[in-house]
Amino acid sequence: MKILCLIDNEVKPGDQWLWNYLPSSNDKVDFLVASGAVDRFKKWGKLISYYPAFMRAGLRAFIKTRKTPYDVVVAWGGQNGFTYALLRSIFGQKTPPLIILSFNLQGVLNHFLGLARFGMRSVSRVVVFTPSEVEKYQQLLSLPPGAISYCPHGWYDPMRWYVPKETPNAQDLARAGKFIFTSGRSYRDYETLARAVEGTEVCVKVSSRPFNLAGINLPQNMEPMGWLDYRVAQDYMYESSFYVIPLQTITFAGGDSSLLAAMSYGKAAVATRAPSTETYLEHGQTGLLVEPGDVEGMQQAILHLWRNPDEAIRMGKEARRRFEANHTMDKLAQRVYDVVLEVYHAQRG
Repeated sequence: MKILCLIDNEVKPGDQWLWNYLPSSNDKVDFLVASGAVDRFKKWGKLISYYPAFMRAGLRAFIKTRKTPYDVVVAWGGQNGFTYALLRSIFGQKTPPLIILSFNLQGVLNHFLGLARFGMRSVSRVVVFTPSEVEKYQQLLSLPPGAISYCPHGWYDPMRWYVPKETPNAQDLARAGKFIFTSGRSYRDYETLARAVEGTEVCVKVSSRPFNLAGINLPQNMEPMGWLDYRVAQDYMYESSFYVIPLQTITFAGGDSSLLAAMSYGKAAVATRAPSTETYLEHGQTGLLVEPGDVEGMQQAILHLWRNPDEAIRMGKEARRRFEANHTMDKLAQRVYDVVLEVYHAQRG
């Protein structure tokens, strides 16, 4: 097959993204990258610095697929796929089939459901990472049966290359003492986390955008570090006692990539209950779930693992075992490829 992939991460020469994990595939894979998307602001501010890059990429994809005969187009996330889908719907384009992976209806598009329904008419398959989203989006977007499916998420395995003793920053962190780590930008509830750890002995290090912490009176034991480079963030993840994912009240996938990253490092997690955390974290086995906005519940969960490090280690080991069994990139790649083949053969009739 000849496949066009719409993504927002730069692909180096020789890199084939998910197809790196499909050695038996003979597909020709091209990439179109939404360059320049910077998530500096929240909510409507994204219209200035974030969404324009995806709009430009969608137009380029529309032009490219009219000139080049592709068998399938695969977009990672609604931000990469929707503008292209909208243009297809406007001009009645049905081929090549379009698959949007890791889709969730959030952000600005959530306020324009009519436009979302119209754009999604030209999408062949929507893939979501939590089971609860299947029926929800089928109804909200008026998708026909079989047009949306659930696929368990997967993540990169850092333990294949990460050597902490060779990383100077990791050594510095080890000398810095015991801490827990949290990170993320979208739909984070750092206010509840701040109130939960205030007055406790817990040391928290935070990697986030400035807007995530704006207006929050952070306690002295909660240290903001800005948005860390991935290589630095992995040192903090590896050296942390456990990971925390504080989320707002959401009904769509959110925090799953962060949670899977923590699992890949063998870390237990304390997380707000949401579709993604309920899907990928088992309470009492790989971490602890708390209700949205529950300061006392968050505090109790954090203190339990902080004061019982053997429990955190046990949960972390189980999280790592489940990651290896179900959520590595090779498993995600094969699941995605099965969807691609199904859509491709259905299109050919």
